[in-house]
Amino acid sequence: MKRKEFLSTLGFTAAGVICAQCLSGCSMPTDFAGPTNVDFTLDLTSATYHALTVPGGSIYKGGVVVAHTNGGAYVAVSQACTHAGVTIDFDAAGNRFHCSSHGSNFALDGSVINGPAGTPLSRYNTSLSGTSLRVYS
Repeated sequence: MKRKEFLSTLGFTAAGVICAQCLSGCSMPTDFAGPTNVDFTLDLTSATYHALTVPGGSIYKGGVVVAHTNGGAYVAVSQACTHAGVTIDFDAAGNRFHCSSHGSNFALDGSVINGPAGTPLSRYNTSLSGTSLRVYS
């Protein structure tokens, strides 16, 4: 092997090793499952949760986003987008959840409408009793 060929091969090999190391160290986590054992009650008369008294409102609590849909129902899903862990928003106009970082959208039941997210959001049960809204697994 000639010197020029040797140096060329050595250069490509070194570049490949460096790129592989960087990519393995820079990879993003892929498990953004929502919290487990969720069980809390919100007092809708409290100013803290006032947003939930009107359709289209939402709040965040304990890794969960709770929303009052345009249809009058309450829904709760994990607040971290399953693509990159970014906090999602409730899009009242679209009656869906939206990740503004990468454009993923999720239905009210947490299922993926469009990616890049490929995994649904964790969904939690809701139960309204008077002015108390319970959110639980």
